[in-house]
Amino acid sequence: MMWSLLLYVAAAGACGGVVNAIMTDKGFKMPFVDKVDDIVILQPGWIGNMIIGAVAAAVSWGLYGPLASRFIAGSQTAIASNVGDENVGLALSSLVGAVLIGIGGARWLTNEVDKNLLKAAASTAASAEPEHGAGKKIALASPRQALDIAKKMRQRNQ
Repeated sequence: MMWSLLLYVAAAGACGGVVNAIMTDKGFKMPFVDKVDDIVILQPGWIGNMIIGAVAAAVSWGLYGPLASRFIAGSQTAIASNVGDENVGLALSSLVGAVLIGIGGARWLTNEVDKNLLKAAASTAASAEPEHGAGKKIALASPRQALDIAKKMRQRNQ
């Protein structure tokens, strides 16, 4: 019973990961690796968002949910001391909370990837010749677009 409830929570967290993928400029892109000079950036795509959302929700529910103190391994006495499964359930608040945790966990992953993209964009732009208006374009662009602008700056100078 506990494991099936944990799967429900993880599925709700995965839904939160999908919501995060929709909210970002990345949308439903598949995972890929982007390489700029010696910098390797893993773009997890919507699948990575789903996985992180599911894991974040499951971990949160495991830490703070109604079954957090339940024994799942150990001596027979410890396992036998668990309360029976007849009064175990999943509250609506736990399920929708898992969606929210999934969004937050996936958002964390997205922010980490964006930080790496911005570092690569800064490094690439710094190695290119200055271009009028490029700084404003980069400042208004998404992290992925900023890297593309910086790459084009460097290509024009080669």
